[in-house]
Amino acid sequence: MVSGFTFLTRRLVAAVAFMVLAGGAVTARAQVTAQALIGSAVSDDSMNKEINNAIARFRDRDIDGCRAILERAKSNNPKISPPGVMMATLWLAVNQLPPAREELENAAVKYPADPEAYLKLADLAFGEGRVTDSDVLFEKATKLTAAYVENPKRKRDFDIRCEAGTAAVAERRRQWELAQKHLAAWIELDPDNAGSRLRMGNVLFQLGKESEALEQFREAKKIDKNAPLPEVAMAQRSGEAKSRDATKKWIQDAMKAAPTDPGVQLFAARWYLQQNELEAAKTAAETALKLDAKSLEGKFVRGLVARVGRDYKTAEKFLNEAHFQSPGNFDVSNSLALVLIESEDEEARRRALELADTNVAKYRENTPQQIPAVTSLAWVFYKLGRREDAERILEQVRQSNALSTDGAFYVATILADRGEKDLAKKILDEVLANEPMFATRPDAVDLLAKLKKAAGVPASN
Repeated sequence: MVSGFTFLTRRLVAAVAFMVLAGGAVTARAQVTAQALIGSAVSDDSMNKEINNAIARFRDRDIDGCRAILERAKSNNPKISPPGVMMATLWLAVNQLPPAREELENAAVKYPADPEAYLKLADLAFGEGRVTDSDVLFEKATKLTAAYVENPKRKRDFDIRCEAGTAAVAERRRQWELAQKHLAAWIELDPDNAGSRLRMGNVLFQLGKESEALEQFREAKKIDKNAPLPEVAMAQRSGEAKSRDATKKWIQDAMKAAPTDPGVQLFAARWYLQQNELEAAKTAAETALKLDAKSLEGKFVRGLVARVGRDYKTAEKFLNEAHFQSPGNFDVSNSLALVLIESEDEEARRRALELADTNVAKYRENTPQQIPAVTSLAWVFYKLGRREDAERILEQVRQSNALSTDGAFYVATILADRGEKDLAKKILDEVLANEPMFATRPDAVDLLAKLKKAAGVPASN
């Protein structure tokens, strides 16, 4: 799918994504606080000054000084985490996995009865896709937690993290009944956690218990107003299950349930666009903009709908507004370049080249935007008559097996121009059969029909 054609609204997807940690590792490069290190170990702020001093030493690269303070703090208050666990949290906050891992390994040896080192190692293993390793580590942590008596606050935290992590392993393995068991235990321990409810909703949906799933999504929404609308969550699950009719029903229910929520309208617009229902997509996108005229995503989606409908003037209008609002947004600038190059106005075409060229310079290797950027530049070159430059780029992309659906259309167009019409037809047949919607699909359909007509192939084929 071409960049910018992500059909699930990112913030809605993020809300129902798996949350392995229930108070686990600090996000890389996060701002570490004393609370992040102490966690639920103590109920007051009596240790904050000392812990903040350790954090300051770490930031000043005085690692030995930091460790000494944390060891003294642990000696003075045995209820807090082992020093190595706190050091690992600091290393993880600056995205330094090797020293964090070493700290945790040492903590597991020095404090063999403390579950936290095993929990953090389990979190890391899960995040790296080592599910079996994670499973074994969560099992070890669960056994240690059962025997842990030093600090009731930490024990409760460990119980929650063991259930959440073990459930995540079962979810990854699609062991839905086992996942349900552990999520139920998590909910019992912490009934006011929206994340556990969202995950339980997904598991119940997978088990075919849709009414129970919906109830869990409703509970999540009651707990956290930022959780997705229950009907949207059900639409997402149905969409992942490739149940088009069910997804459409849930989307319509969502729009009825929250008619003034622009996010719901945009979710609907993207889904309708994916299904090639352009009028419905246009209506939903325009409704979203009426509800929130400043919405960057609203302008972008409305521009996408117009682009797919080959209404380039309208697409240019909305994408220009979005680009003015967020000049650094790749999806917007990339789509705008591809719209401008369709113009007959030389200034617009010059700007298309400028945007595409800038994106290629900005997004180098090892970035997700690299291939879409160079593919778009190749198409701009082609439309400007620089066919050798276009062919050179697209051939490199094609050989790397990184060709997008729109890129496949661009390649087919160039092949048809060169007289390699059979290969062009083969590429178009394949991409049209496998992709329900992409930005240049209408053009791909037209080109394939033209090639078949020239070859004397009946249109129904």
